[in-house]
Amino acid sequence: MENAKLKSSKVYAWVLVIALGLMSAGTTGSYSVIAGSFVAPVCEEFGFDYSIFSYYFTATLIGLAAALPFVGKLIPKVVGKVWLPVVELILLATGAGMAFYTEVWMFIVSAAVIGICFSFTTGVCMSDVIDQWFSKSSGLAIGLAWGVNSLCTLLLSPVITLVIEQQGWRTGYIVLAAVSAAMILSASAFIIRLKPSDRNMLPYGETASETHESCSADEQEDVLSGMALRDAAKTPSFILCVLLLCVAQLTCCMNQLFPTYASEVGFNPIVGSLMVSAASFSDIFLNPFVGKTCDKLGSIKATVAWTGVSIFSFLLLIIGGSNETVSIIAAGVNDAMFAIVGTAMPMLLLSLFGSRDFGRIYSIVCSAGYVVGAFGMPVMMKVYGMAGSFQGVFIFCIACNLMIAAFAIVSGFLSKAAEK
Repeated sequence: MENAKLKSSKVYAWVLVIALGLMSAGTTGSYSVIAGSFVAPVCEEFGFDYSIFSYYFTATLIGLAAALPFVGKLIPKVVGKVWLPVVELILLATGAGMAFYTEVWMFIVSAAVIGICFSFTTGVCMSDVIDQWFSKSSGLAIGLAWGVNSLCTLLLSPVITLVIEQQGWRTGYIVLAAVSAAMILSASAFIIRLKPSDRNMLPYGETASETHESCSADEQEDVLSGMALRDAAKTPSFILCVLLLCVAQLTCCMNQLFPTYASEVGFNPIVGSLMVSAASFSDIFLNPFVGKTCDKLGSIKATVAWTGVSIFSFLLLIIGGSNETVSIIAAGVNDAMFAIVGTAMPMLLLSLFGSRDFGRIYSIVCSAGYVVGAFGMPVMMKVYGMAGSFQGVFIFCIACNLMIAAFAIVSGFLSKAAEK
């Protein structure tokens, strides 16, 4: 098939981005973020210890981290094929099955299975597909997909909370699975495809020029620029990117800590809830902004700039933390680090290593990051215990942010030096 016969993806590419966001919302959003709404009612009914049940979230991240190293190779065999809906059905069945559990270990085992399924529906898959579909504005596309995820999660969360309050947590799990199925199965079965040529289309931003007309779409896809995983993994820039994401994942648990912080400083409990809501609401807009900044400034400059925004949020919490309004605003600004992890990180890897083996490179980096992220809460609480207040936690996070900016700058410098 000649490229001259391929259709423009000007509209379809953005529809696909929305579908990727829905797939992520119906999987990671539902069974990671919204899953927190089930902790209290489940523990209260069975008398489970909250700290033990919280291993649900640790098991999810460990399952995700364990599967990611293999996902890079499997994405071409799963996305756009019957296997993606199959993976999603396993996730949904496992999620619905929790409505019938009576032991804490059942939830934890299911969390590990759900985490493994996440590996095919979250950031690595989204970014890899968008990289194939967009030759320009890929940063904005990745950010928009995460924004759709955040919007759907923000809207669905109070609905599920209301169902739990009125009908019980068991019904809540069933309703969550049904709503999630409606979001993800139609998107993956009818819209999401790995490559534009699977839809007889050109990548967004490309036209059927004379150069493109001289070769087939498949031939073009075989000559993607960039480094192979085995070569990239030997570079200092790769190690720095792994360290960058690991440190970033440590600070990404702040959203879970805001209610505890609000209680510690004597705020009304509703303030802690509003801080979480402010961060979730900001995520809808920050991800596209971060993506657009990556497109305009380049991923390294954008990462450093948005890390500065994250530092500013912690300074707000330190200086104005006694004021409820300032704390809520600071929580919203603090979501910048989530956007860096979700949107800027894949753009950084693309700029350093190219598209040739992006899926496998990104999956390995994310795997390491999620392993560290699984222990983010214990680390932060340890810092809190040593410092005696959240001021020490915020100072620790600023130090982490400075390390993140340094890793980004040095990785770019070393990459350019290697090219010379």
